[in-house]
Amino acid sequence: MMEDTGSDFTMTFRQLSEASVQQLHAVTWALHDLSSHQLFSDWSRLYLLRLARQEGDNDGDRRHRMKSVNPRYVLRNWMAESATRKAETNDFSEVVLLHDVLGNPFIAQDAAEESGYAARPPLWGRRLKVSCSS
Repeated sequence: MMEDTGSDFTMTFRQLSEASVQQLHAVTWALHDLSSHQLFSDWSRLYLLRLARQEGDNDGDRRHRMKSVNPRYVLRNWMAESATRKAETNDFSEVVLLHDVLGNPFIAQDAAEESGYAARPPLWGRRLKVSCSS
């Protein structure tokens, strides 16, 4: 479903990590993308049933486990491009910010949130293509 809808894999899993069972129907951007799939309702129902069957497991524990393995921040092409553009003018502030944020990608960080690092890419960055040799 994620591939069919073009959903962001990292943020879909992270938003599942952050959502309580009661919030799983709330619209967050990555889950919203996934919810457009025709099979989403069936998948969601099965997922909630699976969670309910896990004996001795509570919602807080599930969310904690999931957040410990699903990062909130990953280096995206647009982030690297933005940092590179600034660095070319001797402004290394975004390089430093990215270094700090990506050193602890599982924890929500105010500076990263203000920079939009867990949000949809900006319009200018959606079509960026960077190869491994870049």
